[in-house]
Parts: sequence; C-alpha cells; structure tokens
Amino acid sequence: MTFIYPIETQDQRAIVACGIVFTILPTIVVGLRVLARRKANRRLDTSDYLIIASCFFIIVYQGVVISSVLIGGVGFHVDDIKNRFGVKSGSTIFLKHLIAIQVLWAVSLSLCRISIIHLFTKIFVVQSFVITARLTYALIILWAVAAILSAFLICQPFAFNWDKLIDGGTCGNAMVSWIVTGVLNLISDLAILIMPMPYLLGLELALPKRLVLAASFGIGILTCVISIIRIETMTTIDFGDVTWTIPHTVLFSALEPCIAVTLACIIILRPLFGGRYSPDGTVAFNGSSPEVLARKNSNRRFRQLNDNSSETRLRPEDVGYRASIAKSPEPFKGFGSMDVNLEMGSISIKQEWTVQEEPRPMTSTTQKENSHIR
Repeated sequence: MTFIYPIETQDQRAIVACGIVFTILPTIVVGLRVLARRKANRRLDTSDYLIIASCFFIIVYQGVVISSVLIGGVGFHVDDIKNRFGVKSGSTIFLKHLIAIQVLWAVSLSLCRISIIHLFTKIFVVQSFVITARLTYALIILWAVAAILSAFLICQPFAFNWDKLIDGGTCGNAMVSWIVTGVLNLISDLAILIMPMPYLLGLELALPKRLVLAASFGIGILTCVISIIRIETMTTIDFGDVTWTIPHTVLFSALEPCIAVTLACIIILRPLFGGRYSPDGTVAFNGSSPEVLARKNSNRRFRQLNDNSSETRLRPEDVGYRASIAKSPEPFKGFGSMDVNLEMGSISIKQEWTVQEEPRPMTSTTQKENSHIR
C-alpha cells in the first residue's frame, strides 16, 4: 500500500497549491485561444495544435509534481522519511518521480517554443526571419532531445538513478547536467524573445504603437526571469538530502512551462475583445478619421484606415506620381487614341500619334523662289 505523506511544511503547500493553479490556468488560456480562433473565423493551425499538446503535458507534469509531495516525500528530510514515517526506501520513490519531471519539463517547454516560433513565421513573412526560425527550430529540438537523453543516460544502469545499491552502477554529474540544460534553456528563451524585435521596431507605425507591440511580444521576459531563478535554486540541492533541498527547484520548474504557454496564448486573444471578422478570417474594418502616421527619416507616408484591431491597415498618402510617354511605331488609327494605366505609386501613359507631311502654303516669297529656280 502506498504511503501518503502529510502536508506540513510551507514548501509542500506551495508546490501543491501551485500545481493546482498551474493545471487550471494554462487550460483556461488555451481554451480562450481556441475560442478566439473561432470568433475570428480562423481554423486551428499547427501552432495551436502544438500549444494544446504542450498544455496536455503540463497537466500531466503538474500531476507528477503534486504526487512527488504526497507520495515521494518532497518537503521532508530523508531521515524523517525513513525514521519518522517508516519508509525504508527513503528518497527512492521521489527519484523515480524526478525522471518523469525532467522529461515532461523538456517536452512541454519545447512544444510551447516551437508553437511560438511557428506563429511568428505566420506574422513575420520575411525570408531572413524564416531562416532564423528554422535554425531555432533545430536548436530547440536538439536541446529537448539532449535534456531527455540526459535523464535516461546520466546513470548506468538506468535503475541506478534511484537504487544506489546496484553493484557496478555509475552516475555522471547530475548537477552539471541540470545547470548546462538550464543555461541552454535560458538562451533559447532569450533567442525567441529577441527574434521579432527588429521587425516590430521597424514597422511603419507611430513610435508609441511600435513600443506597445514590442512590449506585447516582450512579455516573454518573465520566462527568462523564472529560468534564471530556477538555475540559482539548483545550486542549493544536496543529493544526500534531496527531498528536503529540492522543493524550490521543483516549484520553479513547474512554473516555467505554465507561464510560457500562458504568454504564448495571450498575444493572440485580441478577437475576444471586439472587432468584426469576415468569413475568411480577415479583419473587417470600419471607416475612421484619417491620421497620418509617418516615421522619422522615412520617405513613405501612410494614412490609417482603422484602429479598432490589433492589425493596422494602411494606405499610401501623398504619393508622387511619375508619367512616361513613348512614341508608338504603329500607324495612326484615329484621333484621341490613348491608353491610361493607373498603378499604385505611378502613372503610365501610352499615347499614339502620326505625322503627316503637307504642302507649304503658297506666298509671294515662295512664288519668287520657284520662278527663280525655273
């Protein structure tokens, strides 16, 4: 029969409470994301399915975290587990949980990040950005594979992760492995945070709007902060008393993917706050008073059509027109034959005419010249 540990310490209460909240919060936000897609008349795409998969693994992850407290003894000293509660295996059950925690952490985070990058490639359809995104895809996948393999290969044989009595068993330095994985995790967070910024700040929008957009995409800095705190807490773990010294690392590890999924969904919930959308998913704009939006040192000016959506629709204003005229080699077909072609930013004019030679009118001077020639 499985022994259930009492919840007595502050760390235990925090882990269980946060596990419940971190299960409910991403579920609600992902549900709102799906609702926003439907309201905007848009089908779910790859980024949505990836975020749904990430949310599923987060829910499983939080269940394992809560189980590590109730069944694994997190929050108690190993000696208390053995002597006070009579569980002679000590931290064995928790160390088994720890393998699942590492795998679920890597899978949920990697799925969330790939979802975010896929969404960005739909927004920033620039070749340089797409190339950068593909490289980041590869790095995230490699990071996830490395994190998962390290959980399974750090100790040989595998059971030596929790049973140190196995003869001939060996383990690598788990602390170094975790810190390296954590640092690479932080670098990937920073890369995703920085990727869209040059394109956002380079938009043909007024400076306040560009800053608001950059701030909206920049809320991912929260995951970077959590990642830094998580790395710092790992340095305090004592594997001799792991169940007592690991609660903070478990807590921040559980918090990181939850916040990542939440922030990944928030940036596309705009349809829930109003606006009209056509059946094909595009924004239906209403007329509004014109406002000239010009950037400093820019030779293009635009007039805003509407500002009731997160998507800004613009049209060129005060565009200089150029006309070019070329003589046609074809014969004249009639008076007033003209073809005008109007394009955005230029006017091309095609005009046809012919030159006919006519006799000079006879005057007294020309008559004298003709008689002289004769």
